Amino acid sequence: MLGPLREDSPRRIGPYGIRARLGAGGMGEVFLGVRDGGGDPVAVKTVRRDVAKDPGFRSRFRREITVARSVAGPHLALLLDGDADAEVPWLATGYVAGPTLSAAVRRAGAMDEAEVRMLGAGLARALAAVHAAGIVHRDVKPGNVMLAADGPSLIDFGIARDSGATPLTTTSRMVGSPAFMSPEHVAGSGRVVPASDVFCLASVLCYAATGRDPFGDGPVAAVLYRVKYVEADLDDVPDALRAVLERCLVADPAARPAAAELAELLDPGAAARWPDPVAQHIAEHGRELARVVALGGPLLPGYTPTEAAAVSGPGLHRLPTQGPGPTPPVAPDPHSAPTQGPGLAPPTPAGTTQAPPPRRSRRALAVALAALIVLGAATGGILAWRDKGGTPGGTARGGGPAEGVEITAGVDENGGPDASGTVPYGRDVRPAGWKKPWRGKFTGSPIGCAAGRDVVVCRKADGTYEALSAADGHRMWTLDTGEMSKVAGWGPTGQFFMPAGATRPRVQDDTVLLAAGDRLQALDARTGKVRWAVRGGGAHDLESAPMVVGGLVLAATTWSSEGAELAAYDLRGGARKWHQPLAPKVVAKAARGNFWPVATDGETVYAISTEGPKAFRAKDGKLLGTAGGESSSCGELRLWGASAYCSLYTDNEDSSGFGTDTGVLRLDAATLAEQGRVPLDPGLVAQATVTALDERTVVLRRGYKYVPDVPDELVVVSRDKGRTLGRFPLAVKAGEGMSNPVSDALIVSDTVVWADTTTLYTVPIRPDGTLGALGRTRLEGAPGPSPTPEYDMRDGVQLDKELNDPQVLPVGGVVHVVYDDGTTVSVPLPG
Repeated sequence: MLGPLREDSPRRIGPYGIRARLGAGGMGEVFLGVRDGGGDPVAVKTVRRDVAKDPGFRSRFRREITVARSVAGPHLALLLDGDADAEVPWLATGYVAGPTLSAAVRRAGAMDEAEVRMLGAGLARALAAVHAAGIVHRDVKPGNVMLAADGPSLIDFGIARDSGATPLTTTSRMVGSPAFMSPEHVAGSGRVVPASDVFCLASVLCYAATGRDPFGDGPVAAVLYRVKYVEADLDDVPDALRAVLERCLVADPAARPAAAELAELLDPGAAARWPDPVAQHIAEHGRELARVVALGGPLLPGYTPTEAAAVSGPGLHRLPTQGPGPTPPVAPDPHSAPTQGPGLAPPTPAGTTQAPPPRRSRRALAVALAALIVLGAATGGILAWRDKGGTPGGTARGGGPAEGVEITAGVDENGGPDASGTVPYGRDVRPAGWKKPWRGKFTGSPIGCAAGRDVVVCRKADGTYEALSAADGHRMWTLDTGEMSKVAGWGPTGQFFMPAGATRPRVQDDTVLLAAGDRLQALDARTGKVRWAVRGGGAHDLESAPMVVGGLVLAATTWSSEGAELAAYDLRGGARKWHQPLAPKVVAKAARGNFWPVATDGETVYAISTEGPKAFRAKDGKLLGTAGGESSSCGELRLWGASAYCSLYTDNEDSSGFGTDTGVLRLDAATLAEQGRVPLDPGLVAQATVTALDERTVVLRRGYKYVPDVPDELVVVSRDKGRTLGRFPLAVKAGEGMSNPVSDALIVSDTVVWADTTTLYTVPIRPDGTLGALGRTRLEGAPGPSPTPEYDMRDGVQLDKELNDPQVLPVGGVVHVVYDDGTTVSVPLPG
């Protein structure tokens, strides 16, 4: 969908006036442009300045323009213009007003055979034109297929290559997207031929017909194995269509039909129009485009196309630095409650270009302290999560504990119950009885842990649980869930498996909550004794876990995504209080997810559904809001104050073909209505994941072994402006055949914390939002680097044979680090 321009976005590129932002890729940004004097809108792709400084890149970009100009044919977004020698190189292609195939399938589900034949015949003719020009596209995937009213269009020749290219453009790197690669892609980019595009197109059509990737999902290595040996899942493809696609999905490129022949094979029985849901989706894009073009100027920050059309006027197209004009709509300030603590600047005035106001505004110290004391005394430490618009639970400004606060809500890899990645305890809060550093040991491979006042408890790869004392590391109890014959992982077709459906544990006060073996269970944290158990669901993926809100336990009711419901149970005895649907009984594989609760602010519980994230009032299950638009595809939420944040991942144009870019949406926590994006440097979004955020900062982790151009690093940026505050390399490689896995980073007591196999790293966040110096603390007893695992993956990915990242669990002033081999070390928080 069309997004507003940023302050630093160009207003003109070549002969095109820039109207809106379409997205960002690994090499730069893409904008909607309109040529002076009118004409059809175009997509203008620019190149980042740092990339453009490389003379080799300009040569490659110049060649890309020349190659793309040689292509002409139906169902293609053709190159219209370009300049490789401009200060910022760019090219323009026809703009297709419609959703991608992946977006259409996510929203409307799989297509009927006739519609898939129409789709495939059009795309095959597009490929025939590409191949006739001597070019291989190399990245045929659902994200590069646009659906328009007059049929499909194949886009993005960003990694298309002239079949007679020099080594400049035919390297040995993989080019393509893993689930939609060919065996030749896996063997090396130099072996990719036109028949490889035909293989990939057949995979795309399988996806359109079934709603799932034909080579499954799960870890990339497992997907690549199935592609290499052509282990496609065509079970749900209609027979006649399957017979055609099977001819394309063979190991020998010479045995596949040419693109033109494939078009003829698909023509019989092809539909003449899109199904109604897809046609409506396309029409929405058309209406949005019309609203933006009608503005006569750029869409600016703070506006959606609808809002801009409603208030269009001369001042609309001025940025705040361009003189007076109408103030963009700004949500009412939610941060003025008298329970807020001291410490940060007051809320940003309307009309400025800052992101949401800081979570705390200046208030009288007496009011803030009184609020903290009252809240700290309530129900034995309800400050274990964040109150709406208040201070972090249990944490006074500067990292000290609020008066009377003890550890109630446990800590896991997402931080506290709000999943912000920021732990709600100050450094003076410690587990009960903790006196000095200790080293303990879990038996087996921990793959999901939580820590609280009394215990560090982990689910293991065999579906069992084990607890160590948070005070000194001795083993306290184990729980056998009754199914230990298999280990957790992903099967040959990408299906997730967890013995006994065991979820991650949740620690709440003196209770451990978990679901395993068809039972939702509450255990005594100190003894492991089962207090109550009721019929319940199982893990949908590695992140599934119960949630505790206001005396209720929230959990899913099914073992899989299909037919999932969210249910609430009494924390004291397990009585069921209410339930709400999250998914229908039949769910396309591509639409499945972790339909468990993912976050809470203490009053509202948030869960993922097939429609997108949903917000429910915890006490009675009333639906308060459902995310829409871009945010409907969010698979997680992180809460802070009156906002919820979710990450979106889009394919980029990285030369490895595995690249994704990250965007962070900000939603109204009360309704899940979209409020904008967190500004991020386009140069830092490739292969990035958000691990933590607070009122001032966002912590990103970058790097992926299949994308060599992106460094393994931790990046801290300011939440309001997206300004880079610090970049910290991660030494994930430790010599030939050795690996040094690194944990995700969390924030505790105004300190960013992460660990590798030898060291705990800390970076203080100063009161003004800048960062202090990087600290390194040697972890005595940590296992050190390990051999990179190698095993036969024909049966899928087995997590007990993988080398998993450490898990950092900071409980106030104590940091527990749990390693893949079960080694656990516990040290005081440095600083």
